[in-house]
Amino acid sequence: MANSPGQTTSLTSNGHEASLKACRRYCDRISDLQDALTLQILSFLPTKQAVATSVLSKRWVRLWTLVPNFDLQDSEICRIDEQAKQKFVHIVYRVLLLNKAGFAEKFRLHCIADYGQPFISTWICSAMERGLQQVDISFSETNSELKKLPSGLFLMKTLKILKLHGYIMVDVPVSVCLPSLKILHLLWVSYANVKSVNCLISGCPNLEELRIDAFIRLENMVHFNISTPTLNSLSLDLRSCRDIQYLQKRVEINTPCLKYLNLSFYGHRYIVKTFPSLVDANISILGSYGTEEVRVLNGVKCLKLRGSLEHFALPPARRSFPSFVNLTQLQLHGKINLVVALLFLQNSPRLKTLAVHDEASDRLRRWELPKLVPICLETSLKRARFNFEGLEGELEMVEYILKNAKVLRTMEIYTGNDLSSDSKLCLLKKLSMLPRSSETCQLSFD
Repeated sequence: MANSPGQTTSLTSNGHEASLKACRRYCDRISDLQDALTLQILSFLPTKQAVATSVLSKRWVRLWTLVPNFDLQDSEICRIDEQAKQKFVHIVYRVLLLNKAGFAEKFRLHCIADYGQPFISTWICSAMERGLQQVDISFSETNSELKKLPSGLFLMKTLKILKLHGYIMVDVPVSVCLPSLKILHLLWVSYANVKSVNCLISGCPNLEELRIDAFIRLENMVHFNISTPTLNSLSLDLRSCRDIQYLQKRVEINTPCLKYLNLSFYGHRYIVKTFPSLVDANISILGSYGTEEVRVLNGVKCLKLRGSLEHFALPPARRSFPSFVNLTQLQLHGKINLVVALLFLQNSPRLKTLAVHDEASDRLRRWELPKLVPICLETSLKRARFNFEGLEGELEMVEYILKNAKVLRTMEIYTGNDLSSDSKLCLLKKLSMLPRSSETCQLSFD
């Protein structure tokens, strides 16, 4: 039996109300979350955004004050607008004063504007009173004085992560005690003297990750000592100003458990014992540095070499070229010289992946066919990639690999925008006609 018009209207109205109630329940699900979970969500937000949630409801008014994190960052406008700068100062003081978490897991302070040493010291000391586990501080105002950090920061037994960046003066106390520190990043900061660096590193007996990017300006900053038995990741980018380039600079490294290494050679000599556990190495070389140091990488599995590598092809280096018995992945990028690529093929019996980008070096562009086919071509090389610059030797190298690599699956050729369309078409035709030892090898041309 059909419904009357009144019944139809009633059913429609009831259905609409039910739909609205369901929508409200769905949209307000976040209010049903337990405080512990809500606080965890808020801890992922910058403090300013966490405070902004106080307008959502009465329950949220003070919820942000229980978040155990401080994530404080000003904006570019604070550099030029005094009112915006003072507003940020007010926010920082208010957040530190009203926070009721009782402890703080993380303190992150990134400042673009200059707030002066008294403000900075007060803010950091206030956070330190809460037993910090992570500290991330960055000052980027180039016209300000270097900011000093409270000496107590280097005596915190709870601290696990310490990241410092920018216009900071690292002047550590004679005795550093950071027994829980696992990660230490020192990026483009300044140092009172080399003892500040060496004491800081030696005061972290359980350190696992160390990164130092530094521009050395002082004569008393030319010798570093990194001796950490627990370290498994190390990244060093040390550059010197022109005034001290004539000085002999060295870094002594003793890290037997190291697995990941990132080094840039800009004049420092690295004195290394061995890396018996090394898995991955990324090395950038400027000039003729790095020949001796690369030899200690002979146990690495993945190696990326960038920069000026031509000197590896010169007779003295060729005669003592190391054997990379565990190397499976190799990338060569820069002024390489194809002779260097061949040396790696001959001395890497387990190589599976080879990528070469030769930036058209001026010397020794040609190379001679080796008397014996490298072992890796016969047994392990599965992927090769070449960035073509138009040199005759490049085509010869690709032809040699295709002819002898018995298990090769992919040969990738990348030309970029340096070659004309006609040159690319001509190159593709030549490559397609080359004989291949591997029946499954596919040619990829871009």
